[in-house]
Amino acid sequence: MNVLAIGAHPDDVEIACSGTLLRYASQGHGIFIALSTSGNQGSATLNREETARTREAEARKSAEILGAQIHFMGYDDEGLFDAPETRRSFINCIRRANPDVILTHWPEDKSTDHGMTGKLTTQVLLSLQSANIPADEPPISKLPSVFYFDTGCGVDFCPEFYVDITEVIDRKKKAYACHESQLGWMKVYGIDDFGGYIDIFSGFRGLQAGTRYAEGFRSLRLWSYMPDMRKLP
Repeated sequence: MNVLAIGAHPDDVEIACSGTLLRYASQGHGIFIALSTSGNQGSATLNREETARTREAEARKSAEILGAQIHFMGYDDEGLFDAPETRRSFINCIRRANPDVILTHWPEDKSTDHGMTGKLTTQVLLSLQSANIPADEPPISKLPSVFYFDTGCGVDFCPEFYVDITEVIDRKKKAYACHESQLGWMKVYGIDDFGGYIDIFSGFRGLQAGTRYAEGFRSLRLWSYMPDMRKLP
């Protein structure tokens, strides 16, 4: 299978679903990551251009650990809107990965870029097979199962499914640690130890799932895109 994780910012995928991606990779599946924004607001010391370059380099390094191909749409932080050009970007990146499974943000996530990324991913699904949709990549025939990953600290998110990531938790933290520029920036939001955050939150989802560490997901239910839970690792 091909598995595509669509995140809003560099490091979102690592926080929310990198353990699951590592599980997929260990089973021999193709792993793809697409990022809708450059994360160019994520620094208190660098300008927007420097921040974007730094975060792209960090994301590439992390993708190597995850065994993933990575694509950058490059929109500004807080500059992601539902418009023809953004829909085209999302269609292109999904078609390019030709996924059997898509992991992305919960559309009701109150973080602006997170929620919009989940909404756009959901809204372009019915366009993936049509040759009449403006796009640069050819139509695909697959109807991927879409699973939404957790919100920050799980706020307003109740998982339906869990993936046991106990065996890969250290590699998950190693992938996140590539985002060195964020280790200080996230103190703005009251988080000064992201390794500790991952332990606590993954441990909480693990407690719910009956394992040591886990990641939680909800599914999209749309006619012809009904989820196949057997596709989760």
